[in-house]
Amino acid sequence: MDRIEFTVNKKKCSVGHEVDSDVTINDYLRNQLNLRGTKYMCQQGTCGACIVNVTNNDIYGHRRTFSVNSCLVSITQCDGWDITTIEGVGDRQNYHPVQKTLAKYNGTQCGYCSPAWVMSMYSLLEENNYKLTQSQIEDSFGSNTCRCTGYRPILDAFKSFAHDAPEPNLTDIEDLKICSDKDKCELSLDNNWCLLHKENIARKNKKILLKDDRIWYRVNEIRDIFEVFSTEGTNSYMLVNGNTGRGAVPVFAFPKVLIDISFVEELKTFYIDQNLVIGAGITLRDLMDLFKNISEREEHFQYLKKLYEHLNLVAHIPVRNIGSVAGNLMLKHRELTFSSDVFLLLETIGATLTIVSAISIDEVTPETFLKMDMTGRIITQIKIPPLSHNYELVSFKVMPRSQNAHAQVNAAFLYELEVDHETVKSARIGYGGLSGKFIHAVQTENCLIGKKLFTNETLQLALEVLNKELIVEEIRE
Repeated sequence: MDRIEFTVNKKKCSVGHEVDSDVTINDYLRNQLNLRGTKYMCQQGTCGACIVNVTNNDIYGHRRTFSVNSCLVSITQCDGWDITTIEGVGDRQNYHPVQKTLAKYNGTQCGYCSPAWVMSMYSLLEENNYKLTQSQIEDSFGSNTCRCTGYRPILDAFKSFAHDAPEPNLTDIEDLKICSDKDKCELSLDNNWCLLHKENIARKNKKILLKDDRIWYRVNEIRDIFEVFSTEGTNSYMLVNGNTGRGAVPVFAFPKVLIDISFVEELKTFYIDQNLVIGAGITLRDLMDLFKNISEREEHFQYLKKLYEHLNLVAHIPVRNIGSVAGNLMLKHRELTFSSDVFLLLETIGATLTIVSAISIDEVTPETFLKMDMTGRIITQIKIPPLSHNYELVSFKVMPRSQNAHAQVNAAFLYELEVDHETVKSARIGYGGLSGKFIHAVQTENCLIGKKLFTNETLQLALEVLNKELIVEEIRE
């Protein structure tokens, strides 16, 4: 009988038919293993009180470590994961330097959120080979909430780990061990890649009948998904990748069939032909890294740096670590009023989605995708077009706070200019957060064509047209 196998603080664990579909890592740690250092509060992946560290091998054999919100991730998603909790980082006999430093700087306050702050910082250090800047550390603070408003001492404590801190205090931090299993892997010269032998990464599909009569599948190829559809039907199913969407749009009861697609390599690859083609299952974190790297070396994709900067405002680090592009788009498909930044950006730049069913392959715009019946269909790829220097891209996100918040209103503007870099040849103007109906300011786009973009006359004309075509409705969360 198939089971999901993983480790917690280096101890082997497994789950199978004895768990319900809604049992999270947090539930399992606290109720089954009695590891109550991992807290919970919002149960939506927002406050960060539940953060734990995960290390696993990605589809390329790369050994990676990252933080996740344990309240969002189902325990059945953890096949092959090595989970570390606050108890595994350090205890009274041997505290980790992160724990010592937080206490030294009086960053503990009431202490309820402190374990997760430690786990967040520990994960960030491990992920980055203990080489961080003060800016990186401060930018990570959106992942955790301190209800005692003790951010200043926490920030001071963690900034001391930065290599550009005025007085770095890194003398007692252990050297990072990228991969300790010498029998299963070999390290390359740059010490960043773990090359696994094929027999150690081969995975078989799994099927588990859970305690609450749900069926959990773990698949490895796209065709396996359609085989499940053929066997189980498509009346009640859900594709599971990061499962972080339940924090944005609650899932009150899981469907009959749950299909874990996080190991499907075809959904996580990328390549460049004329377009940049990315697998729809790629995580937001990997998408950001990809956009940043490609923008630095591909002339016609330099604009992706602006998408990277906007995506840095989406969710927070533990969610971006496992939340996928397709998952975000499917949230928008499910709730049209959801102000998806991913959808807004892809629609504005003219990206296309490849959607596959058992009998067809369709390439559609993100806007067309919202009108499709996605039953039995899968988003497999996103094609991102190259843009010349004649294009100008600008995007905005109005938020209730500077990090870790949904957009109240978001907008993106893409202008194609004539050779004079002033006259508009074409325009794409997208908005989110105004209503579930309004996506493109089509009339405003058309009125700008042939106009000098940077004049007050053009601005006033555009505002007048835009005011008439906007559809604004009350959105209740």
